[in-house]
Amino acid sequence: MRSAATLILVAVAVLAQATIVNRLPFEWGPGPDLVVAAVVAVALTTSPASAAACGFTAGLAMDLLPPAEHVVGRYALVLCLAAYLVALVRRNTGAPGAVGSGTSGWVAVGATAVTALGVGLGYAAVGLVMGDSHMTVTAVATAVGVGTVLTVLVSPLVTLPIVWVRSTLADSEFATVQGPMSPGGW
Repeated sequence: MRSAATLILVAVAVLAQATIVNRLPFEWGPGPDLVVAAVVAVALTTSPASAAACGFTAGLAMDLLPPAEHVVGRYALVLCLAAYLVALVRRNTGAPGAVGSGTSGWVAVGATAVTALGVGLGYAAVGLVMGDSHMTVTAVATAVGVGTVLTVLVSPLVTLPIVWVRSTLADSEFATVQGPMSPGGW
């Protein structure tokens, strides 16, 4: 049930980002990144491998949906790495939100802020390596700064509900059922 709810919530974030936010003509540059906020919520409540898979899938969807104007796989790479690192840090630090404990709202919003900044800088770094002509210092600073602030402002509406849904639903009713423990197997 938890996986299905996560799939639906992340898909809604991807579609809302592609169909609404990316098409709004903001005078200051980019709008909030709903996909980063959704992926952070998943990363705070799952294993690093599952978080990376979610980040890659959501990023690839954003790479393929119009109005994408960059090389396919660029956003997927950055989101995959960001989700993996968030889940890895959460798991290894024992901080609130570690496996088996709840995630506070402040930790979720803080993780979203740091991740939005990292994703923006990582996206710019990959663009710089690939020779993207749109990557100038002022353009990157403006886009990353404004995008991070707007993503943090929207994160209570995206990150916190997904964290709450994932923490209240169980993965499977049969998650604790085990087969015989003998070396012979079944």
